[in-house]
Amino acid sequence: MSDAGHTSDSWPTPPALSTRVAPLQDCLDTAVGFVCVGQAGDTDLQYLTQTTPAQPAAVVCLPTDDGLSLRYCLPTTHSLATTANVGVADNAASFSLDCDVVTYSPHTPVGSQVTRVLDDQLESAAGSGTLRVPPTIPHDAALRLQQAGYELSSTAALRRARATKTPAERDCLCAVQQVAAAGMATAEQVLATSEHNGDGLVFDGEPLSISRLSRTVNAALAEGGVDPAGNTQITLSTHHQTNAADPTTQLSAGSPIRITLSPRGPHGYHAHLTRTLTVDSDGGWERRAYIAAEAGLAAGIDHAAPGVDSTAVADAAAAEVAAYGFAIDGDAAEATATARVHGVGLSPLEPPRVGTDSQLQAGTVIAVTAGVDDPTHGTVELGTLCVVTEEGTQRLASTPQSLTPTA
Repeated sequence: MSDAGHTSDSWPTPPALSTRVAPLQDCLDTAVGFVCVGQAGDTDLQYLTQTTPAQPAAVVCLPTDDGLSLRYCLPTTHSLATTANVGVADNAASFSLDCDVVTYSPHTPVGSQVTRVLDDQLESAAGSGTLRVPPTIPHDAALRLQQAGYELSSTAALRRARATKTPAERDCLCAVQQVAAAGMATAEQVLATSEHNGDGLVFDGEPLSISRLSRTVNAALAEGGVDPAGNTQITLSTHHQTNAADPTTQLSAGSPIRITLSPRGPHGYHAHLTRTLTVDSDGGWERRAYIAAEAGLAAGIDHAAPGVDSTAVADAAAAEVAAYGFAIDGDAAEATATARVHGVGLSPLEPPRVGTDSQLQAGTVIAVTAGVDDPTHGTVELGTLCVVTEEGTQRLASTPQSLTPTA
């Protein structure tokens, strides 16, 4: 079992504040400011604040003569410890960066607080001009800003900046991926040392259910310093997938067990790792599907490069799987090649995604998954996290792959 993990002071540090806000400078040439409003789950807000307030909060960014002025609008109920760090500028900035935290009553609409901050900062120019905002902004906040006299203009500057990851972000992602690999090793060890009777797998004298294996894996992830974040998925592929998603289902030998882990590190960045394991495989259908999934995953990773569309990466992975005798876009009765490609960062699913903001760039971090979905035998998939570079796409963490679990 791997002992990968980090102490509270050994985790990689997220990118400096100046690095995170620098992309906003270009979108403020003809605007009076930039406003981001959101709450828990809003990754744009999390990127700018390195915190996740449970209630609505905002960042107000205004241009100055030699840099940027930031005001973090946080409810008074927000953690004081986090608030103390959120507005701290860094020494790496190549421009002036003035930061402050403005707290407000959680009963005050955040849009009203933002207009107050704008009035205070813009003084005589308050109530006029263009405010740049992300493509999505809460309706109430947008309405209050417009009623105050501002014209709202959408910008994707932050989204474009977040589509590629800085070296600091890649270090964060790699650290979480290593703990995910350790969690997967725990699952493999449990399965490898399980026995099976007529009813299914037994571990330490007790039936091994989906929920029991999930709890064991989640405990290993927590021990490694990450939050499972409700993203641990374990599926038993039985004939016609009967009870495949029922957490009380007892795992069985001879059937593919698909495990996907996307834990979140203390810095907010996620991992992505998918494995399929079979106890006492008979070497039949699932072995052929597993070999095809391995080849498809490798083909997808090899195809990824700067300038390539993520759709083309998914197509390359699926085509390689199909080369082993599986259908592409097959009907419900056929074993069908599957492939998925998407970005991973502060969210387990973010751009670039197939069909939207999908072109890869150097520094992009993507999850690549390939496999086979069969209506009778179930699903076999493999997936991992990769970084796209000018020299080639590389896996963020080395993880052993085998259909048969080993202790």
